[in-house]
Amino acid sequence: MKNYKIVVCDDSKDMRDMIYKKLKSLDNINFDVVLADDRTIDLSQEYDAYLLDIEMPHTDGFALATKIHSLYKNALLLFLTSHTELSMVGYEYQVFRFIGKNDLDTVFETYMKDVKEELDRRNRYLIAKDEEGNEMVVYLREIICIYSEGNYLNYATSKQIYRNREKLKNFKGDVFIQASNGMLVNFCHINKIEKSHILLSNQKKVKLGRTYKKDFLTKVMQCRIASI
Repeated sequence: MKNYKIVVCDDSKDMRDMIYKKLKSLDNINFDVVLADDRTIDLSQEYDAYLLDIEMPHTDGFALATKIHSLYKNALLLFLTSHTELSMVGYEYQVFRFIGKNDLDTVFETYMKDVKEELDRRNRYLIAKDEEGNEMVVYLREIICIYSEGNYLNYATSKQIYRNREKLKNFKGDVFIQASNGMLVNFCHINKIEKSHILLSNQKKVKLGRTYKKDFLTKVMQCRIASI
């Protein structure tokens, strides 16, 4: 079983210690835990997940999240807060979960299971050929969109396009949402939804088909709700 590394950043030592104990007491989930505050967190180190207090004296969680995303685009962020009304702000920071400090006893284990499942999902991969015909490992988290071309699928990443023989229907669901005929986009790579197009993280626009738009927007909203 893979151990994932999580950093807990909170200005309160008591809160850090309590979360450490909760993480170490989880059944069938093993995290390597690093404790820090807003002055001591090491941003040169990439972690599998970041649990950040929003209100800290030197750098608030929102500013810290912005710095982390600038360094590690796909960072898995969780916010810890006493003010659950701030959860609506989290969309800007691509936050995976908000954890209310008053709700730790009731939701913490469930949310940590969600974190493990998400990290497991992000580490799923497929084998496809690169532009030179070499077989390569392509992680699903890196795929921005998938589009069909004859009997092949093309997997667009920030680096290049990979392809293999596969059926588009095998990728529907999870974070891949159909935007138009023969086109799936990765919810995690959506930057903006316009009237008839979707702006993706690679700054490319793809068409949002009329017949797919209603279902697409519904599924996007479901993914966003699941992240709260």
